[in-house]
Amino acid sequence: MTARVYYHHPEDSQYSLAYVTQNRDEITTSGQNAIIEHYDFDEEFFVLYTNRGASGTVEDLDDEFEDVLDEMSPQDRTITVRLLQIFEEIVEEKELEEEEKLEIYKQIELERIPDAIARVDWTGTAVDVAGQLMSTLILKHALPNANHRTSISIAQWYLESIKTGFSFPDFATEAYDWETWVNEYITESKRLLTVRRNTTAFSLLSEWGCDTVIRKNGIEIVLAEYDLDFTRSEAYVHYGDMHTELCTDFLIESVTRAGHDELISTEGIGKAEFVSFLEEAE
Repeated sequence: MTARVYYHHPEDSQYSLAYVTQNRDEITTSGQNAIIEHYDFDEEFFVLYTNRGASGTVEDLDDEFEDVLDEMSPQDRTITVRLLQIFEEIVEEKELEEEEKLEIYKQIELERIPDAIARVDWTGTAVDVAGQLMSTLILKHALPNANHRTSISIAQWYLESIKTGFSFPDFATEAYDWETWVNEYITESKRLLTVRRNTTAFSLLSEWGCDTVIRKNGIEIVLAEYDLDFTRSEAYVHYGDMHTELCTDFLIESVTRAGHDELISTEGIGKAEFVSFLEEAE
């Protein structure tokens, strides 16, 4: 029988795993919006779930971004504004599909985006640069929702700046779910993101008899499939690199399916040239 621990609380996915311990007295919840769950597999332990504090819908977001944008370099501001435009389009589309407002669990953190952009090496092939851009934006998780879809769209903009008229194949089914082949990449991306942030906690859970951690939407993380013997900083580097490789592989398959596998070997363009393309496309 699988010994499972929930990463997002099954009764309210706004609550996520924050701390694990075998000593119940170590957990204090004073002033916190928290839930404590008891597990007992090979050994007894407790999991603290906390809520990041944001709730409501996209309409509740603080959309006063001018001060944050003013602190960015002109190039970073152009990319960030395009990212926000893509996000707004995705939200409108999703709300039309689902006929309800999109729920949030955190505010938009635009200040994270310039750091994400700074981590991109703007040399290499088109899919290499696009893969880095897609990966680092997902890893920084600046948006309250749709980080994958928004980052994929920015990657498409980058590839289109090299190949005029380029577009990806359809990623969604008529029921608005990810296509099966796309979903495999997105699901593994979410696994890597979760493991990257939680190697210490997951290593302890494994010692105490847990073999699988369950994210929301039924995404299973089989702990034996991941190396958990890392410090926090080592895990960020190791799984960050794995995530970039995954995103690059996703783009290689995407451009191949779109009939433009020449982008796999075509040289990419630099940040300034990409920004110029975005400005001219407005």
